[in-house]
Amino acid sequence: MADLQTESLNKKELDTLYKSRAKEMRIQLTSFALMIFMTFIAFGLVALEFNKYLVGAIIVTLAFIQVILQFFYFMHMKDKGHDFAKLFILVGMYFAIAFIITFIFIVWIGTGGIK
Repeated sequence: MADLQTESLNKKELDTLYKSRAKEMRIQLTSFALMIFMTFIAFGLVALEFNKYLVGAIIVTLAFIQVILQFFYFMHMKDKGHDFAKLFILVGMYFAIAFIITFIFIVWIGTGGIK
């Protein structure tokens, strides 16, 4: 088996570690509560039967904000050493947006063209 090396932390280092972990947990719980609140807002907008285009735009905006919060706080993309993963996510988002725009053009906008 691999040897596990443990090193003792002095009281000051241990206290610093506890404080940083407590801060991290506080941030995660705050972002989780914010995402739950945004979900309640989305359900409320649908239940109140506002203009469907306005509700759709607001829900998509809230979903985008939730995706960003998920990436940065729950998948730890804010931490160092995740640059390669961030690059792949950005490239994937680029292709997803390009595909969506292409298929919107083909299905709805481009139907009146060639006959």
